[in-house]
Amino acid sequence: MLDRSKINKILVVSLTNIGDVILTFPVIDILKRDFPSAGLSVVIGPKAESLFCGNPHLDNIYVFDKHQLPLKTLSWVLELRRQYFDLVVDLRNTAIPFIIAPRYRTSCRVDKASNVHMRDKHLSRLSSVYDFEVEAIAARALFIPDPDKNHIKEFINTKIGIGQKYVVIAPGAADSSKQWSEEKFAYVCDRLIADHNVKIVFVGDEKDRNVVRRIDKLMESGSLNLCGRTSLVQLAELFRHCFFTIVNDSAPMHLASYLNVPVLALFGPTEPQKYGPWGTRSHMIKKGFDCPACREPKNAYKHTCMQAISTEDVLGAMDHFIR
Repeated sequence: MLDRSKINKILVVSLTNIGDVILTFPVIDILKRDFPSAGLSVVIGPKAESLFCGNPHLDNIYVFDKHQLPLKTLSWVLELRRQYFDLVVDLRNTAIPFIIAPRYRTSCRVDKASNVHMRDKHLSRLSSVYDFEVEAIAARALFIPDPDKNHIKEFINTKIGIGQKYVVIAPGAADSSKQWSEEKFAYVCDRLIADHNVKIVFVGDEKDRNVVRRIDKLMESGSLNLCGRTSLVQLAELFRHCFFTIVNDSAPMHLASYLNVPVLALFGPTEPQKYGPWGTRSHMIKKGFDCPACREPKNAYKHTCMQAISTEDVLGAMDHFIR
């Protein structure tokens, strides 16, 4: 059993994609709470590095690029070994704990249950080394520096208006089959503006800018397009002050879930029981259970599940946020 008095340095081996990394944040938060005097470092993929830059709660960020040359990987692993970590929490099930030989490590057994949320799977891996309480966890994995807070505050004050409610819309997704109709997004946004006097702020990465431009052209009212204009931590700060947010299955959905802001997630081919929103103020819509591509994914059918969600489904779900 783990002797807490011997834990001075901890390494968390996280994942690569941004949304997957955010799902490991609760593990980091629990470790920082339970081992407040221990140094904590994280292994991540290159895509997620900006999530942790400038975080004073973390000692080191080790970026692992699976495409790097073997010699560089060897040097990288040997550097980890020289750190003499007392505990390695491996959420990726790699060979790293065996190579760097910590005093304690998580079990190499992987929970293969198909109906368990990934956040809970990560917590289960942590429970293989010690028992912990899940409730009342202070957020430490995500840190928003003051300059980023001030940047978003200025944007809200000058572009949205002091005291003006705004809704954040993230219409993009890594997979086009997870994207809701641009026409439907436009209609819902116009209704929200007309019925509830809110501003609409679109977010996403640079490739989503054209998607938002097309949505904006379909809208009768104006909107604000921040796609590619904010860092991940600035997006988090924007979420913190929003009325609510509407997202596809994407990294912004997990970020909003972690921050526990009101989020409506639209789901198509992904399994929401594994990857759905997980905040207490979250709501999810999934329809199209007769989608041929979902029923037989090996065949070249086109997904119809996402477009089975109607505008009235989404507007009706607003009751969860607008009272």
